[in-house]
Amino acid sequence: MLKKDTQLTLQDRIDRLNTELSSRQQTIAHFRQIFESIPDGVLSTDSEQRIIMVNQAMESLFGYKDEELLGRDIDILFSSRDDYLKLGRTLFPPGTQEQRNPQETPFRKKDGTIFTAEIIGTPVNGVAGESSCFLYLLRDITRRKSLENNLRQLEVKFRTVADFAYDWEWWIRPDGSFRYMSPSCKRITGYAADQFMDNPALLRQIILPKDRKIWDRHRLEETLQIERRELEFRIVRHDGEVRWIEHACQAVIGNHNEFLGYRSSNRDITKRKNYEEELRKALFEVELYREQLEVESAYLQEEIKLSYNHDNIIGDSDALQQVLYKIEQIAITDTTVLLLGETGTGKELFARAIHNTSQRKNRPLVKINCATLPADLIESELFGHEQGAFTTALSKQIGRFEVADKATIFLDEIGELPLELQAKLLRVVQEGEFERLGSTKTMKVDVRIIAATNRDLKTDVEKGRFRQDLWYRLNVFPITLPPLRDRLDDIPQLTRHFTDHFARKQAKKINTISTAVINKLQQYSWPGNIRELENVIERAVINTANATLHLADELKQPATRGEVPGTTGKEAEGKTLEEVERDYIIHVLETVHWKVSGKNSASEILGLKRSTLRARMDKYNIKKP
Repeated sequence: MLKKDTQLTLQDRIDRLNTELSSRQQTIAHFRQIFESIPDGVLSTDSEQRIIMVNQAMESLFGYKDEELLGRDIDILFSSRDDYLKLGRTLFPPGTQEQRNPQETPFRKKDGTIFTAEIIGTPVNGVAGESSCFLYLLRDITRRKSLENNLRQLEVKFRTVADFAYDWEWWIRPDGSFRYMSPSCKRITGYAADQFMDNPALLRQIILPKDRKIWDRHRLEETLQIERRELEFRIVRHDGEVRWIEHACQAVIGNHNEFLGYRSSNRDITKRKNYEEELRKALFEVELYREQLEVESAYLQEEIKLSYNHDNIIGDSDALQQVLYKIEQIAITDTTVLLLGETGTGKELFARAIHNTSQRKNRPLVKINCATLPADLIESELFGHEQGAFTTALSKQIGRFEVADKATIFLDEIGELPLELQAKLLRVVQEGEFERLGSTKTMKVDVRIIAATNRDLKTDVEKGRFRQDLWYRLNVFPITLPPLRDRLDDIPQLTRHFTDHFARKQAKKINTISTAVINKLQQYSWPGNIRELENVIERAVINTANATLHLADELKQPATRGEVPGTTGKEAEGKTLEEVERDYIIHVLETVHWKVSGKNSASEILGLKRSTLRARMDKYNIKKP
């Protein structure tokens, strides 16, 4: 009974062993299948480093059949014995069985070809924990090494080019760190490349604070757009010098459409910017001169269109000769001149004589009548304005003082200049400086000033209507022009001159001016002075039908000498010049029945422009009853 039980137990054990053997065989077959399917070369060696197993990939890699390798030492696969020993020391250093990282080692194929493979090895421990065999995995990296070598050569090539580049080049990663910074940054910024590599924030720090806003906006837009972008900004070098940078950047996209950062090229354009600024200044000066020449041209055209030439002053009277002597004295200097005299005495004519005799005669005489322009426009006319300086300032305008630079300006009716502008005029007279309306830029001019007035400025100063300091500045060399009634000896010459002039214009030939006509002209008091005489002669020429001049005006005396029109001489005593002028204007207006302009009008008799007469009427509050 016992023997039977023992036999059953033995049979059971045999069956169990068979089952385990079958299972192990299946496992080995499965392992072998996996072993052969691995695409990389795999081999196994025993403890003596003899090859005991290789897969098909290993055979293909080295060109050996498995039977040629089995039982051979593994060093047959290495390019040399030294490489084999070196690998052993690297993979399995003495005293350790730990697995190491893959190593690159040269191997030799059956045909002798040397190639590089990446190998990793690990010991396989037995039941007792001892190393029973070793397993190695090889991967041919010849192509990869070739590509890496080519890439390395390209990198060296392009880095050499980039490092030699004159412009400041960089490659910035998506996280803001620099992948590359060209050495040229040292020349442009004063900072070395490694300073930017170690501290990427340095780039923004050296940007001029005024330009950081546009730089930040540019960086923000970089993240939204990948096309090429350009920008100009300024940096502060390490030594404190400010430089202009022309920046261009482009997104870097990899082979798999991945974003690799931005490639930027930066050029120092400081010299170009300086040249541009110099050119801009030069163009501004050219434009300024062009505008000045245009205005001067307009003045010259206006001079050409004058009804007759004022180069010669007509007359030989003692009163006139005394004035001409003073003009000869003062003309060659740059001294300010103040011409005084009644309306119509030819103040502009004498101003022109001063200018044409001066060293500034090759430049135009710039004129402005302070009484004919509204108070809100005269400042703009004198000093100019910038576009937008006031509501109607649609464009920039240069003033008369700018036009008169290196020339002469004639300020007629200076007594009519608004009090608030007299301080600004004083500054020009004293220092030659002013600002355009709407501008803070100070203009500097060299202008010779000739002023004229028919008012008593000293009285205006006493009454607070004219600045005393300005009067002192203008009254350096006063010249009083005689009225026509004090130049009776000049009336024959003036009459002949005006007659010839108007006769030519009207295609008439008038040869004779009778003594009776001359006597009648000399007996008249001429309240309008030479301008009134000119108007009288023009009307006479128009009404003359033959060769002998006939007067068209009756030439009634508006007042006896020593009397103010409309009053007696006694009533005129104690009155100011303004009061006398007001009474006379009212008298003339009443005489012509308040006819302001046209033939036989008050403006014609007074020898004033219609706008000037109306300005005087507004000033003196003269209204038609």
